Amino acid sequence: MRKWKVSLLVVVSFVLLFMTACSNSEKSSSDKKKLQFFVSGDNVEGAALATMSKKYTEETGVEIEVVDVPFSDMATRITNMVQAGNPPALARTAEFNPIWSDSLADLSSTLKDKNVREDLAIKDDGKIKAIPIDFTAVGLFINKDLFDKAGVKYPTSGDDVWTWDEFVSALKTVTEKTDAKYGMVMDQSEHRLSTLLYQFGSKGFYEENGKYTTNPETKKGLEYFVKLNDDKIMPKAVWAAGEDPSSMFKSGQVAAYYSGVWQVKDFEKNIKNFEWASVQMPYETVRSTNFGGNYMVKFEGSGVEKETQKFIDWLYTKENYEELAGLGGYLPVVQDAEVDYGVGDAGTHAYEVYNEEINSTAKVAAKSKSERDTMQLTSEKIANNVLRDNMIKTLNGEQSIDDTIKTVEQKYTDAYVK
Repeated sequence: MRKWKVSLLVVVSFVLLFMTACSNSEKSSSDKKKLQFFVSGDNVEGAALATMSKKYTEETGVEIEVVDVPFSDMATRITNMVQAGNPPALARTAEFNPIWSDSLADLSSTLKDKNVREDLAIKDDGKIKAIPIDFTAVGLFINKDLFDKAGVKYPTSGDDVWTWDEFVSALKTVTEKTDAKYGMVMDQSEHRLSTLLYQFGSKGFYEENGKYTTNPETKKGLEYFVKLNDDKIMPKAVWAAGEDPSSMFKSGQVAAYYSGVWQVKDFEKNIKNFEWASVQMPYETVRSTNFGGNYMVKFEGSGVEKETQKFIDWLYTKENYEELAGLGGYLPVVQDAEVDYGVGDAGTHAYEVYNEEINSTAKVAAKSKSERDTMQLTSEKIANNVLRDNMIKTLNGEQSIDDTIKTVEQKYTDAYVK
């Protein structure tokens, strides 16, 4: 009898031990936290973040759920989640909403400890509310085969940069001597148009004496842009009707494409029918590119704030960030980062050209980017794409350049002057 009781006690002990182990296992599984990471990007930039997120999961066991959100929906979707008290853990974004402000965590420690460029960060109330994750610049691509066939020279270094008139003259010669349909295309983007304006000496639109204004060079640049859209140098359909300039350039029927560094990886991979090259952009009075890029933001109230901070710090560690930049084709925001883009000769030369353009650019480009992005977060009203939308009206004959400038000045004044 005593032997039977001892055996029963052993069995019960094993059952209890097994049940406890199962309970602990289930608890451990339920306690496993997942970070929701909102991104928007193409199959290069978005894929780079997904790859690095997967690597972090493999190293740490912490799951990163990368949610691909269309660029046009990002700000609205996050705003709705913040208002509902259920924000994502973090996001890569280029747009903001003032509603986010109190929910954004201070990323000052990452900025300082990981040597991130402070001039590209967004500051509010003495805190770093967003740090850059990638850095882009506007630039010029040419169809090298068309230029060579026409016997037309193009810049090969920063010491040999063409003026706008020289550039347009070169495009005319290329279209006359080859089967090129158009001289150039430009993205239907205020960002790209502003680059041209800076090259004409524009200071952008700025506040002065309680209202927004601009300098006379802005009008000169806009007048030149209108002349370019003549269906010979530039097809009017891109800006006036929204046709895809990238596809037109890839077709091999356009001599030049005014776009940006984000195209390099795609062109390396997908342009097989002609040889392309990045070259220095033209200028009128000053050399300038224009800066862009996305930011990393972290939200309070996600329930995984500590885990999110660890992931962000890991991502911005020099060797990890170098890998991210190489995969995504990013110009680096971590200082002293050495990026291997894994591209061929054309791509390698392209990144060299972009870095030269950045080092030679007018100060207005960085100043305008910082002010523009900060206002998205601090202003109750937003005046995005006002210049682009009104210039489309000008190209379609609906209003004059003077009316476009007046409208932009008034829209900015209404939105940003307090």
